[in-house]
Amino acid sequence: MYKRIIIFSTLIFSLVGYINFFEWYLSDIKIFVEDALVLSLYASIPTYIVIILIHIFYYPTNKDDHASVITFPPIIWLFSINTGLSIAALNMYYYQLYQIPRFLDFLRTSEIGLFFLFLAISLIVPAIKKFNSQHEDPNPTSPSTLVIKSGIYKYSRNPMYLGLIFLQLSLGILLSMVHIMLMCIFTYIIFKYYVIKPEEKYLSSKFGDDYNEYKSKVRRWI
Repeated sequence: MYKRIIIFSTLIFSLVGYINFFEWYLSDIKIFVEDALVLSLYASIPTYIVIILIHIFYYPTNKDDHASVITFPPIIWLFSINTGLSIAALNMYYYQLYQIPRFLDFLRTSEIGLFFLFLAISLIVPAIKKFNSQHEDPNPTSPSTLVIKSGIYKYSRNPMYLGLIFLQLSLGILLSMVHIMLMCIFTYIIFKYYVIKPEEKYLSSKFGDDYNEYKSKVRRWI
């Protein structure tokens, strides 16, 4: 119980920090760069603590019957977003080493952000519903009892991970934070090599030809 209280309390600090930062960042209010950096740190530092605590408290030590993924995919996603904010803030309000090229300003268009948000929801929601209907846990650190091949899984083997990448892209666009968008590359790489590939190895070992046939017919992403 104490673990949940610690994580929940730290998460509240993180959310308040994010709200305060982007409430200022998306407004026309002028503040000193030092104050802007502090605002970003109030958001990013508690988020890193939450990520570390979730992994320490809940990542299973028993690896007998689940994929050997590096950690839980949602906290990889959260780490990537938080790092995007951290890099952006440190550059803008401390080091000031470079500026984002003007030609990337089109990525700040809200219509594009809403489009990717729609894509993300269209992938993630039916994928979760399909897992629930099969009484399966989508968490890759839990045992799998079957290969899900119907519904949205007829078109992509990893719709939830693809949806998370689209969701990160949409948040970066809607929050006008190009670094969060660019960190999608990091998210993709970590998902591919440290989540998906271990999952494929585990599923192939456990289900053999049933999974290998499905893998040969359906793309990894889309």
